[in-house]
Amino acid sequence: MHPFYHISPLYHAEDSERLGGATQRAGEHRDPFERDRARIIHSFSFRRLQSKTQIFALNESEFLRTRLTHSLEVSNLGRGLAAVVNRQIWPGYPLGTVKEEFEPLGGPVDTSLIEAACLAHDLGHPPFGHRGEEALNQCVWTRWPGRDNGFEGNGQTLRLLTSDTLEAHGERHGLNLTRTTLQAILKYPRIYGDLVNVEKYPQDGHCPPFKPWAPPKCIHNEEAPLLDWLLAPFPATDRERFLRIEQRPGKHARTMHKTLEASIVELADDVAYGTHDVEDAFFSKLISPDTIIGYLQRNHFQDPTIHDRYTQLITQMARGAGGGSRDAVHEKKGAASSLISMLISAAELQEVDGFVHPRLRWNITLPRDHRMVLDALKESVYDHVINGPAVQSLEYRGGIIIQRMFDALHQSPELLGGKHGHLLREADTEAARLRVLADYIAGMTDTYAERMYNRLFQPGSGSLFDRV
Repeated sequence: MHPFYHISPLYHAEDSERLGGATQRAGEHRDPFERDRARIIHSFSFRRLQSKTQIFALNESEFLRTRLTHSLEVSNLGRGLAAVVNRQIWPGYPLGTVKEEFEPLGGPVDTSLIEAACLAHDLGHPPFGHRGEEALNQCVWTRWPGRDNGFEGNGQTLRLLTSDTLEAHGERHGLNLTRTTLQAILKYPRIYGDLVNVEKYPQDGHCPPFKPWAPPKCIHNEEAPLLDWLLAPFPATDRERFLRIEQRPGKHARTMHKTLEASIVELADDVAYGTHDVEDAFFSKLISPDTIIGYLQRNHFQDPTIHDRYTQLITQMARGAGGGSRDAVHEKKGAASSLISMLISAAELQEVDGFVHPRLRWNITLPRDHRMVLDALKESVYDHVINGPAVQSLEYRGGIIIQRMFDALHQSPELLGGKHGHLLREADTEAARLRVLADYIAGMTDTYAERMYNRLFQPGSGSLFDRV
């Protein structure tokens, strides 16, 4: 919260508007973004993250991260990035004034808003990691009338937060978050049908739930009216530019722009993925520091000392600093903390050409040398851990579980009870039925999905008294 204002002067009345409206409680001591953060923390979907896979299976070790601990860490990194950004915007904060080049911003980025968006950024992702998303996309797209819609985890997050059938709050419209918090969660501002390259998918529709079914990064077609509402306060020229896409031969098209706050959330997520997931990989002995360092070419750095410092920290994260065995754990954690701090502290505001609105005109970014390090961390984890046989075999199994459950529930709606069973049987179009099933399965935890699968397909499993 800003010390001189209820919220920072960067934000205006339309930024704290909610889809369903909202009345301020008598004696309410929180600003609108603090209320958003509280609603996310207390939501059903946030609690479910404790039983959703980040990279490693949930029963592998209590040390390894889940989607919940990942989201908490992303929120903490987002708070740190907001502090770095705000020192650039207003160096003497709260004394003095905004730096001249950032005067159009008017004030600092709201930290509670960033924390809220970071906490919510993974709520829509289904069980079993990337393969779960790809399996659900295959299940929806191959059946969707016209084949112009499917499933995407980031799009599901926005849907979940604004849908009464997926989250509950007294004011309706899901959690009824503010416009700006939803904008910060909106990483890819175009609908599925605008971005999908159907030639990228297997034409006969028959393929294991694997990479050919990776969806475009988007929101679902049904959320097009929500996108219009989110972008309404921006000038028409900004809206047109913000919605531009890049066509890529042989790939899905992709969006090109996001708000300042969304860029902070994305960078916080990238840093968590590139550091915390590396830490888990070192713990599991699935990657060596030498493998990661092999992705970094010293002669590609503008400042070779940056390369040297990062490679030293990466080595220490895995092996310690060479002290005794009792010191190693402290040395490893110290190196991880220093590496993260180095990345966060390097972040800087970058002006985006062509925009008028200040929250579109600037994004956060990393300087080239630091970005190369973060990319190397992410790529090495993806290539050698996520795409390694230990993780892939489990994710493949998860994809098969989702595929078979979807088939069974689609063919036999009477198998599904409760709210989603009612919605499935009441749906009056095939598209509506497909979305209900996707909503239901995406909301499952890994453990619930396995239990449901066993009930349906494993002899001797399940009980009359199980909740389904």
